[in-house]
Amino acid sequence: MGMELSCVRKGRFQQFVPILLWGFVSVFPFLPFVNDYWVDVGFFVGLYGLLGLSLNVVLGEVGLFDLGHAAFYAIGAYTTAILNTTLNIPVLLLLPVSALVASGFAYLVMSPVIHLRGDYLCIVTIGIGEIVRIIIVNNPWGITNGPNGITGVGFPAFGPFVIQTPTQFYYFVWAVVALVAFVLLRLQRSRIGRAWNAIREDEVAAEATGIDVRAYKLLAFTLGAALAGLAGNIYAAKMAVVSPQSFLFMESALLFCIVLLGGLGSLPGVLLGAALVVVFPEVFRRFASFRLLFFGLALMVTMIFRPGGLLPRKREILGLDGLDVQGFSAEKVSPVRMGQVSLEERSPVQPRELDPCPLLEVQGVTLRFGGLVAVNQYDLVVYPKRVTSLIGPNGAGKTTLFNIITGIYHPNEGKVLFKGEDITGLKPHLVVTRGIARTFQNIRLFPSLTCFENVLMGRHCRGKAGIVPAVLRTPFQLREEREFMEIAAYWLYRVGLWEYRNELARNLPYGRQKYLEIARALATGPELLILDEPSSGLNERETEELMGFLQELLQEGITILLIEHDMNVVMGISDWVSVMDMGSKIAEGSPWEVYNHPRVIEAYLGKEEEWVGSTS
Repeated sequence: MGMELSCVRKGRFQQFVPILLWGFVSVFPFLPFVNDYWVDVGFFVGLYGLLGLSLNVVLGEVGLFDLGHAAFYAIGAYTTAILNTTLNIPVLLLLPVSALVASGFAYLVMSPVIHLRGDYLCIVTIGIGEIVRIIIVNNPWGITNGPNGITGVGFPAFGPFVIQTPTQFYYFVWAVVALVAFVLLRLQRSRIGRAWNAIREDEVAAEATGIDVRAYKLLAFTLGAALAGLAGNIYAAKMAVVSPQSFLFMESALLFCIVLLGGLGSLPGVLLGAALVVVFPEVFRRFASFRLLFFGLALMVTMIFRPGGLLPRKREILGLDGLDVQGFSAEKVSPVRMGQVSLEERSPVQPRELDPCPLLEVQGVTLRFGGLVAVNQYDLVVYPKRVTSLIGPNGAGKTTLFNIITGIYHPNEGKVLFKGEDITGLKPHLVVTRGIARTFQNIRLFPSLTCFENVLMGRHCRGKAGIVPAVLRTPFQLREEREFMEIAAYWLYRVGLWEYRNELARNLPYGRQKYLEIARALATGPELLILDEPSSGLNERETEELMGFLQELLQEGITILLIEHDMNVVMGISDWVSVMDMGSKIAEGSPWEVYNHPRVIEAYLGKEEEWVGSTS
């Protein structure tokens, strides 16, 4: 009780932190010790806070390394400067134009390389930043005025009201920061934000839950570039001049440090990081020659003792903007809607009957890795409401076949049919929407997300709400989120993890992680559930519980295809068994037929060789 009370108090205190923060920002210019100089410092804290928020979308939310982010900042600034000085377009009207130009440029340059990861993507972004700077300096048309930059940029104006004093620019930039922070907070707490975080944790698992990884990466880059373009517009208006020296590589590195210092994905943390980076050199100006040394030391100490940043993001435990997860019991959510059919409708306890129409057909599938034939002319038929097991020695190609079925690999020959539709070559996120869900041999959860968020990710493929509904919290979006939460709660309860809903997935023991991955797959509303060694790592009691749970799913109309090495599981729940060895089928039939098949015994135990002795 005391722990719950302290959590409530802590939650209430955290709710007041943004109010206190924005209260301080509002009155800062009127504090007794503040002059125009410190108001300008406050302006640049807001400007770098805006830039930090823009990079945080890419780095903090999606985990993509972008060390050329200053390029989009420069494009926003030069777009404003060129159009204002040559065409006399008001600076304020150029605010959205700068954002659009920067985001359009980001889309063009990142589309061909968005599939890159880690160091490779980092190097490409550095190159993009340098290319933009060099073009600004050496463009043949002279519109950027080369190294001299562009002067005479006008002030923003609302009709007769012109923003030109330090205090006016201070409030202008912080109003934009507040609006951007509000939008990003709403996106964080939506299916879009959860998709970004899932990609950051594990791209393969994210796509297996129905997320179009490429599209969401591009969305993050274009949105981050748009926000950087806004910052460029404000910077050009404030300084009335833009030059290439303001957009060097060190500027991108500084933004990188702001996000790392504050905390990846943490909006308050990014603003704190911006404040430290801007204010620190001003306070220690007398030690200007050593400030880079001090700054590097501070960054190193932070990474050692606070690797998550000074204000790391805390995962939400109360649901999404008023939708209290703890406000309802999962036991009451059994009649939730699963697509177009309720669980009550799709879960009758009936005898298992063989449907003459196959649910899944694998026809002559072959996959080669260079000279290695991993899967060789394999045929497999899975009928509805049955458990079909795929067994074979280690390295036989079983998981490779699963990867072909779920779209991770594309076969060299053959095809995969699901309900009569050819799904060969479909990307994994499209396969999920057809009604096929899977788990992995090596558990692929989203370790830094809560159990509840992990299962919520399973519903992503059934969602429709985009950016605008997520930001405005439309009735449609709220209904969709409520449905997602009810279904996630239901499956968490079914697998016995409801009490761990707010625990990070990485903190669960291995056996519970297995169940969490199954719950996430079930949340997609599948007709076919593909399980890759679900009992591995489980003790005898846990294995028996798993077998009972799978039998319940079968009664609910969910077809199961599984890879399994535990023959007790195979014999206990399977209706049909297919045996693979060296990529080829060597036997299939009922469990007992396969169990006693001589080629299966040979594949598992080896062939006894005859001894031919020599006589002397």
